[in-house]
Amino acid sequence: MNILLVYPRSNYGAGVGDRRILWASTVIGSPSITLPHIAAITPDHYQVEILDENYEDIDFSCNADIVGIPCLTETANHVYEIADRFREHGKTVVLGGYHPSALPHEASQHADSVVIGEAELTWPQLLDDFEKHKLQRFYTADEAFDMAIIPHIRRDLIKHQTVLGAIQTTRGCPNQCEFCAITSFYNHGVKHRPLQDVISEIQEMPNDFFIVNDPSLTVNPRYSRAFFKALIKEKIKKGWLASGNASVLSRVDNAYLDLARKAGCVEWFIGLESVSQEALNATKKQGNKVKDFKKMIQRLHDHGMTVQSGIIFGFDQDSPDVFDKTLEAINDWEIDIVEPNILTPFPGTPLFDRLEKEDRLLTKDWSRYNLVDVVFKPNNMSEKELYEGTRKVAKEFYSVPKVFMRIAKVMVITKRIAGFIPAGSNLSYRKYYKRDFAF
Repeated sequence: MNILLVYPRSNYGAGVGDRRILWASTVIGSPSITLPHIAAITPDHYQVEILDENYEDIDFSCNADIVGIPCLTETANHVYEIADRFREHGKTVVLGGYHPSALPHEASQHADSVVIGEAELTWPQLLDDFEKHKLQRFYTADEAFDMAIIPHIRRDLIKHQTVLGAIQTTRGCPNQCEFCAITSFYNHGVKHRPLQDVISEIQEMPNDFFIVNDPSLTVNPRYSRAFFKALIKEKIKKGWLASGNASVLSRVDNAYLDLARKAGCVEWFIGLESVSQEALNATKKQGNKVKDFKKMIQRLHDHGMTVQSGIIFGFDQDSPDVFDKTLEAINDWEIDIVEPNILTPFPGTPLFDRLEKEDRLLTKDWSRYNLVDVVFKPNNMSEKELYEGTRKVAKEFYSVPKVFMRIAKVMVITKRIAGFIPAGSNLSYRKYYKRDFAF
């Protein structure tokens, strides 16, 4: 039996789009391990192929019995079109991911089955039911499982390898941020893979650089410290990036940061989210303390690691002066890479539910839920002010002189070849924001 897993084309994020003509995406693109993971948990007697629409065209009449497609909110409209065409050609279509998990009944209008939440237990059951002609409409991850059952991903099925590989060590997040869908998707708390499994998979990885594809590597400092020590002990000489919590990285001791650096860490992505403590408290990210940000960033720089940060505009506490305040702050903090995004109420989040209840959603055209368009009524400014203010921050931060100044600074901070990753990200994000904000 043949299974085709399809990455839908996406315009979301730096360096994405038609990767057949974007060489920079191969160099500094951020890889997805979703479908190689699904392939890995597929029983051996199935033949699995992965097709990435960003690189190659889809043959809807291909020899596939089941077609699986992951779906984000921003790609939902396009995914539904793909799914409908496959079904017209007699294929059985299965949808999964954040958006179908949040809106399964909507997704089921375009699929024969929908996987809700994590797939480790439900995907093999779905395949078994399909063979027995008992395929169900929905499969829900309604029980916890030990991450020790997770196999190494099928890297042999990745046709278009980027310089940057990926690994996952941890799932879930203890925070309850109003705008984030992670907690609702991973609804069985925080769990970790056994370190020996993680290390052996990294050793097999063909990439010399990788990203730790976790919501946060720092949710359990004891675990992450053990991870650093294992990388050092096994003499794994790879540069890597990871996400971390500001609340943890602000208080860990120097020994922790020394270990991270020695283990190969070159960059932390930290969701600072706002320069307003009032906004952070209101969105339930009160663990972030604005007063600590500058010192934390300086400490990471002092330990040879760079900082990429997400900044969100459009919180109810934001007024039109937030943009200039943010520019002043991020320049003062000397952040190496910034993602200035417009607050987006993704389905499945408390924010979506609240704004829908308050009749503040402007559209449910999912293609506009892209962190660039304004899809809700802001509280203290107009939609135009929110868009133009965010555009101003992106344009000024990613001006050509500032980009090249930061690139030079990143190489000085990191003092290693892996510094090309955050350095290159400056160019990639400039391309992304220049495209989407038209400057």
